[in-house]
Amino acid sequence: MVGWRRVAWAVPVLPAALVTGYLAWGAWASARHPRLFFLDHEWLHAWLSPHDGDAVLLVVIAAWLAAWLLYSLPRRREPGSAGLILVVAMVVIGGFLGTASLAPCRGGQSRTAVLAWVLSLYVGSLEPRYGTTTCPSLQYPLALQLARTICLGAALVGALAVAAVLWRQPLGRLLARTVKDATILAGLDAMTVPLLHSLTSGGHKNRVVVVEPDGHHPLLEEARSTGARIVVADPTSERVLRPLLNGFRGPQLRYLYALRTAATDNEKILSAAKAVLGDIGDPDNPPHLIARIDDPRHADLWRGEHVGVSPLWFEDAVSPQEPTARALVHQVYRTGARQVVICGDSTLALAILLEVAHHAWEDWELLQAADLGEARAAAADPAALALAQAARPGITLNQVERVVLLDRRAADLLREYVHTSPRPIAAALQDVTARGETWRDHLLGCLDEMTPAQAGRTAVVIADAPSEASMHEAGRAAQLHPGTPVFVLSRDGAGVTGAAFDQLRPFQRALLVDGGPPEDTWTRIARHWHECYRLSHPAGPGGAKKLTRQPWAELPEFIREDNVLQLRSVMTAVVARGRRWVPSRAVLPGSFVELTDTDVEEVARREHFRWYKRRREAGWRAAAAGHHDDDAKISSNGPGWAGLPGHVRAAEREYVRFQLDQLEAVGFMPVLPDCGPADAGDYLRIGEVRAERLTAGHAWRNPAGDELAGTDGDWHVVDELGHERTVRDLEFRETHEPLDGDRWRRTGTVRAWQVSDTVVVRTLEGRAEAHRGDWIVQGPGSVRWPVRDEQFRRGYRRIPSDGALTARW
Repeated sequence: MVGWRRVAWAVPVLPAALVTGYLAWGAWASARHPRLFFLDHEWLHAWLSPHDGDAVLLVVIAAWLAAWLLYSLPRRREPGSAGLILVVAMVVIGGFLGTASLAPCRGGQSRTAVLAWVLSLYVGSLEPRYGTTTCPSLQYPLALQLARTICLGAALVGALAVAAVLWRQPLGRLLARTVKDATILAGLDAMTVPLLHSLTSGGHKNRVVVVEPDGHHPLLEEARSTGARIVVADPTSERVLRPLLNGFRGPQLRYLYALRTAATDNEKILSAAKAVLGDIGDPDNPPHLIARIDDPRHADLWRGEHVGVSPLWFEDAVSPQEPTARALVHQVYRTGARQVVICGDSTLALAILLEVAHHAWEDWELLQAADLGEARAAAADPAALALAQAARPGITLNQVERVVLLDRRAADLLREYVHTSPRPIAAALQDVTARGETWRDHLLGCLDEMTPAQAGRTAVVIADAPSEASMHEAGRAAQLHPGTPVFVLSRDGAGVTGAAFDQLRPFQRALLVDGGPPEDTWTRIARHWHECYRLSHPAGPGGAKKLTRQPWAELPEFIREDNVLQLRSVMTAVVARGRRWVPSRAVLPGSFVELTDTDVEEVARREHFRWYKRRREAGWRAAAAGHHDDDAKISSNGPGWAGLPGHVRAAEREYVRFQLDQLEAVGFMPVLPDCGPADAGDYLRIGEVRAERLTAGHAWRNPAGDELAGTDGDWHVVDELGHERTVRDLEFRETHEPLDGDRWRRTGTVRAWQVSDTVVVRTLEGRAEAHRGDWIVQGPGSVRWPVRDEQFRRGYRRIPSDGALTARW
């Protein structure tokens, strides 16, 4: 079909050429016999009458136009082909008709004179050869009338084409500055072009700007065909980005996708954008800055280090493995599979396993929230319970009950999964089995071991690098077990494709999820928060605030954005308290210090102020105490934190703690700097203790009454006041010197700081509290523990700043 379309232009060319030749013959004949087409009414002559030939001119113009359209439409994505053919055709047709009309009129002049007369047609001039002795007719033949139009049109079209090439880049930049709520994309390849098509679909093509430094990039014309604005310039340049980010109507950026294959290039693009946003950014409308980092481990660490740094933007990283895994897991869930067999040892295999666990955790959280909401509704009235039950999500707890890792290095893959998964997420997917076998040799046997019912409830995912051998083995498994969906990785592109045969489903690494742009990390967290909140706090019959109880997809854009801004506000406020966000797997055991009540109060206060300010700017009105209605845009919660009722402030603080717990559950924790807060100092350990090595677990209490425990191999330490504690073997040997018997001298230096509020420290032995006036001590490996003030003053001596030791654990 496509081949016929590319040659269909030949059909109208034949009649167009015949009519054009007919006009040329008429022009040649009329030069010799000027009255031929006026006196002779024969149809062959009458159609060429200069004053009655409109029909013939319309026919030839329509035929050539149809030929050009049939030629250009199948080639519209080929740079310059159709336009060049149009200009050449006009030049040739105009020259042919002009020559046929003027050559008989040259008289005794040379043939070069005819060439000059024809060339003059292209600039709108005409040598007055008719009405002379050689061409006595006073009327121009139809061929010459058409030639004048075509030649002048060829010159005009050519000039416009040249101008378009010369002005394409300046015009692209100018049009890009008119975009409102812009999405800027930098980086074109096999994965980003499908994303570009998705971004420009749905009537949003004029909101997308592509910045590409290579004006000859092979995918640039396809990018133009999407309707996106094209800017040929260096996306790492602040000078280039400033007018794009700050358009004619002010700051206009909504999303910036830095998607070049090199992570360093993407970091440079974001650095340039942040430099511009630092001058023009609006904290009430922060854009999302998303960098492509192909290694998902690097991407995870990168996003943790960059989030919450500024209130003027969000930063996130996207690895192709992550949206690929998300889209694939959605497809697996749609098959109704209860068991998943993951073949291969790759970063994609790890991403798929993590996504299955994350999906299971989200389902568990939603069902827990629904249960809580129904319990609250039942305590209110039966009508409220009915509404809560109607809002329950249609999901099944633990739909995927078991995951089997099939690869020679499956045990290593399982170890990395356990090490990198946040505990709540890993707990949601408990049954993960590693089979250390070469999957190509044992996949079929693994499926053969199952009953037909079990195989029908199993999905196979082949996540090894694309190869003919992988596709061959996947096809064999799909044919011999036609009830088992088999997903096999193929080349990069747009995502999961349809079934090749039976239930063999090739999929590609892609940046799309279910055909749309991937949900960034922070939007996904905000969406989950909202869904849990609406399910656990159902609206009563006829009650207010129904607007915020709608599912995420049905929320007004203002409320959806507010949920994301709330997340940004909380994370930024935490950073302002001297913390930085890191992936939980990067937090050293025994080093985490939780936020204090004062910290949580300040985070809640700042979030409330942001919440109130945004609503007032959106036209919300104040209301009487206790009255709040999102639908009517009225609220009784004023701007002053201190003026809020106590129960409202308490609820805000509890919700902040819930958000912090949720962030930790998905793998992000706010940690203190490695060297402690600004007021931390270096101290020398002094004194003696008695210690013995444990041969079994030992439970004990610290002076604050916290229940802690040591394990086999730890040291049981008792100071001179009889206070006990347990210490890990490595830490103990680094900080104690043997004296005699069970006596040891305390040695080494530590970092320490005094606290002004109750602080919870997650020590290696358990959760312990440091109360006002107590100290937090940081020893080897950044391990931290609380020490009572009187105990600290006996066991530690401040090292003067001018002689401070620089050793750090």
